[in-house]
Amino acid sequence: MISHLIDPAILGFILIGVMLFSIFIGFPISFTLIFLGFIFGYLGFGKLVFYLMTLQFSMVMTEQTLAAVPLFIFMGIMMEQAGLMERLFSAFQLMLARVRGSLYYAVLFVSVIFAAATGIVGASVTILGIMAAKSMNKSGYDIQLAAGTITAGGTLGILIPPSIMLVVMGPIMEIPVIDLFAAAIIPGILLASLYAAYTTLRCWIDPKLGPPLPENMRAKSMKVVWIEFFLGLVPPAALVFAALGSILFGFATPTEAAGCGAMGALLLALAYKKLT
Repeated sequence: MISHLIDPAILGFILIGVMLFSIFIGFPISFTLIFLGFIFGYLGFGKLVFYLMTLQFSMVMTEQTLAAVPLFIFMGIMMEQAGLMERLFSAFQLMLARVRGSLYYAVLFVSVIFAAATGIVGASVTILGIMAAKSMNKSGYDIQLAAGTITAGGTLGILIPPSIMLVVMGPIMEIPVIDLFAAAIIPGILLASLYAAYTTLRCWIDPKLGPPLPENMRAKSMKVVWIEFFLGLVPPAALVFAALGSILFGFATPTEAAGCGAMGALLLALAYKKLT
């Protein structure tokens, strides 16, 4: 125990520095946090860290709300595997094919929908990075703005309910998760709207950043586009509304709603014949 020799604030800064260094050189994040937390906890609190660790384990294991975390993650993975993201993105970009920056709007719209379905950060970045980046390159979109839009859209999952971060923070801060979900809806939508407004302004100033889609990438029949949009939007939107609505209106706890959402996502994957 060296807390009487080193100021706790300085010890905390050292912990952050060592943690970032360990992560950047390739150590697994989970093991890095466990190991450094134990070492620096012992340096700061001495043998008391063993009792604190036991108490924390007990509190986490008895917190029922945290059981919603893996269920929401499973729900998002099943919806992603069902191919709904690809279908929704394709339909949305064809609907706005004549509009400047249509692919930026498609990326942000799909990111909002799937942020509300997964609740984790970056869940849509990988899929959109593969799917949208290819279309953006073919259409002559600016690479930097395209990458920024995809990355920014992927971060919406940390704010838009059912954000896993909010589920974890609720028990720690002793704030009902329902209140956190209700408080995060408007900021999440506002943030996505600001992203869309920024891309609109950039494309208005410099049309070369997001030109309309070329003729060979436009739909020949809008009827097919609307059918694809309907099939891609309604199932995830209904599932998200049922899961979040039941939480916000007090019909179910976050854990119960997450369980129902996970089962609904599994049925969607079966219906679309994507489950192997």
